[in-house]
Amino acid sequence: MIAGFILLILTIYPIDAVTLRLPKQEYKQIAAIRISQGQEVIIAYRHSVERTRVKGSFTIGPGPALYAHETRMTSVGTGLPNSSPERTRRDGEWIVVDEGLKKLEDGLRFYLSPVNRTRLIVAGQHINLDKIKAGSILLVDVEKISLMRWLLWRIAATSWPAEIDRD
Repeated sequence: MIAGFILLILTIYPIDAVTLRLPKQEYKQIAAIRISQGQEVIIAYRHSVERTRVKGSFTIGPGPALYAHETRMTSVGTGLPNSSPERTRRDGEWIVVDEGLKKLEDGLRFYLSPVNRTRLIVAGQHINLDKIKAGSILLVDVEKISLMRWLLWRIAATSWPAEIDRD
């Protein structure tokens, strides 16, 4: 009786998780990190053409969803975010563009290249991207899942299917 009640709670209790998936491989799940609203997701890389450092900062907000907070770069140039004077400021060596907490409806997709030395940090945890094949497209998104799914992922690396097909 108690075991059944605990199982029921685990199955229906919702949590938010940032997931990393491979859209070109049937949304294969690579990572899942439990997260709360207000926590941060950072993608940092070296721009392949300009060789400048770039750091995108995102916040977990209602939905749950990713909201673009700011983009930092050490210079501007080809392929880098266009900055608007009213949304741009200097912070030491960084040029900082305020992204206005724009909601990313379809998560964040990016191309993985060793040239860029990409780093992904979710709620302070560094996600190891070394084992992912270069040239892969990655999708970072926030999913509402049951605590049971989360525990199965943590204990046995049992993934769950992506809720929405975004091809």
